[in-house]
Amino acid sequence: MLSKQSIRKNVTIYLNNELIEKDVLIEMSRDYSERELGLVRKMIKQEGKVRIQGNLLQFVRTDLRIRNSKGEFESLNIKPTSLSDFDF
Repeated sequence: MLSKQSIRKNVTIYLNNELIEKDVLIEMSRDYSERELGLVRKMIKQEGKVRIQGNLLQFVRTDLRIRNSKGEFESLNIKPTSLSDFDF
């Protein structure tokens, strides 16, 4: 079973293309196998779609901060490296 802490606040959950609350997913997860719980946890972290027990679950992350391939947060402020980067 999923806990409230496992579903982060920046994740929007859709069940069969309808927005649902986290509590609904927690109740649904009571009937999931360990493999299905693992898939749901993975989708919560990554974002994506998964079909479990005939229901299509879609997870959308609303992070404003983007990580690079090293796992570090990307800077939102992009600084030009030379004068040629400016449009005059």
